[in-house]
Amino acid sequence: MSTTRRRATTWLALTGLMGAAAITGSAATATAAPAELPVYEVRSAGRTPDEAIALQRAFGLKDVRLAEDGSVSFADESTYLRVPGLDKGAGKPDEDGTETTQTLLDVEALRRLRAIPVEDATKKALESLRGVGLLPDNATPTAKQTTFEIVDADNKAVASAPLDTAVSFAFTLDGVPLEGPGAKIRIAFDGQGAVAGLTHSTRDLVKAGSVPVLGLDEGKARCAKALGASVRPTGVSYVYEAPPLSEKVDKLEPGFRCDGVNTDGAAVQSVIVGAAVDAQLPQPGPVQPPRSESTFSPQWTNRIDVGSEGTGPCSGLPWTANNVASFNNRFTAAGVPVQFSWLDGNAWERDFKDPAFPGGQDQLYADDVDMTYWQGHGSPTGFSFAGCSSNTDTFLSNNDARWGNRDVEWMSLFTCSILQGTSGGQSWATRWGKAFKGLHQINSFDTVSYHSAVHGGKFANYLLRTPYGWWNKPMKVRDAWAQASIDTQPASVTWATMGPIGSGWIANFDDYFWNKGPVGPDTLPTVGFWRISGSS
Repeated sequence: MSTTRRRATTWLALTGLMGAAAITGSAATATAAPAELPVYEVRSAGRTPDEAIALQRAFGLKDVRLAEDGSVSFADESTYLRVPGLDKGAGKPDEDGTETTQTLLDVEALRRLRAIPVEDATKKALESLRGVGLLPDNATPTAKQTTFEIVDADNKAVASAPLDTAVSFAFTLDGVPLEGPGAKIRIAFDGQGAVAGLTHSTRDLVKAGSVPVLGLDEGKARCAKALGASVRPTGVSYVYEAPPLSEKVDKLEPGFRCDGVNTDGAAVQSVIVGAAVDAQLPQPGPVQPPRSESTFSPQWTNRIDVGSEGTGPCSGLPWTANNVASFNNRFTAAGVPVQFSWLDGNAWERDFKDPAFPGGQDQLYADDVDMTYWQGHGSPTGFSFAGCSSNTDTFLSNNDARWGNRDVEWMSLFTCSILQGTSGGQSWATRWGKAFKGLHQINSFDTVSYHSAVHGGKFANYLLRTPYGWWNKPMKVRDAWAQASIDTQPASVTWATMGPIGSGWIANFDDYFWNKGPVGPDTLPTVGFWRISGSS
């Protein structure tokens, strides 16, 4: 067969393939015949100094940050995700002995907040990016308002207000989604229409041949192998993965995005594996030595420290060890001890369960540090250890969580749907309100999240960074969570943070990590709860 005829046959096959670009559920059908998808060569990554200046001028910004990898970012400290509050002076010292500052929610000011319409924000973003030639042809905008909501102790709505209107762009390559930290443009407009935050992280790509790929039915089998025995694939689709610009890749090849649920019913983090016929599955990293049942963490309440846990290859998540290590390493570099870090079969449900319930030992682990970071599969009612461990069981239920009655301030759960608006007739506040026994915040997601090898490190860096000019100041805990999620998740993913409101409307929505800015006192939810959520 001639080269021309072979290419024509290939692209005819590809046309049929793209007509069924995804398979969902057992009843779905898809082509089994191998076809080809393009490979894309990276011509350049990130923006030049002149292009960064052009973005600055186009959006009327005082400055922008051009990182070494070429990504451009901006955040206006005075307006980015700002929630109206009033300083009420010193609060009760933390159990570490550290001073605290009380902040009162200004509910009336919150009710007066307004945001520009999504149509206006989209128009401003498109016109500004086109005007400087920095809107890729394959980018499609969606706009959504970031919201701050309050409910009372009986779960009745008190207030809901927009903090900004964010325009995020989704990308495709010949109709196939391009997703990842290296395909990210997002502009957030404040209530006056000024830019409060900006992220621009893209590569210039050119088609450079093609590669034979498996059909979607074979892709489902590959996903099943990658996700492991404890996960049932529910969706398989073609995708191109755009790693962070800091990863100096020279080409992008097609992959499969694997979605599923595990035996606990928890939604799994979406994982991407290669779609090429000869692609290899991700190889698991180093394995921790088995953890002894009698292994106990030192019990500290007089120092600032963190801990981490996560399920990796045993639950179909190949990069958990990398992600958790990136979180640990950043804290270690800042001189903050990592008290414990358990992975895979060493990550136990009892470490998060209150001792009021059979087998619970959170006073030794998750509630014995100031911040706990977790990565794994989750659902609106908890997170899962299925396929990895069963100490004391495979699922940490929201009903078994009582956090902050010992030490922990911030429970940061990189998992799916924990803070989903409503599930099973119960709101986020109803499901997780009982967990707040001194806890300041739960940081997590409203939607399914995507597996990441770098989220933990980015989150930690935003918390801990040292000021350098205007742009390198530490972020508030909830802002750091939002920005790390914006950096690593597609536009379809909604991040969220919730916390309690105590007597006199005292709330910890503006907490920084210790020694990086004000932190509120431990607060019980006598008045109600707050939640902030926004698009990535």
